[in-house]
Amino acid sequence: MRTRKTLRLISLVMLIIAVIFVFCALSAPTLEKTIYIGDFVFGAEQWRFCYKIYAFVMVTLFVTSFFIKEKK
Repeated sequence: MRTRKTLRLISLVMLIIAVIFVFCALSAPTLEKTIYIGDFVFGAEQWRFCYKIYAFVMVTLFVTSFFIKEKK
C-alpha cells in the first residue's frame, strides 16, 4: 500500500512540474526561434508538438500509477 501512495505522490509532483514547464515553455519568446538541422527546419510548430508529447507522457504516467497492483 505504501509503494502505491509513494508512486502516486511522485507522479503527481512530476505532473505539476510538467504543467508548469509546458506553460512556461509555450509562453517563452524563444519558442518562435527556428533551428535548422541540415535541410530539416525545427520551428515553433515542432516545439509545440514536443511539449504536447511531454505533457501527454506525464499525464499517462500519473494515470498509470492508479493501476499499479500492490505486491503481496
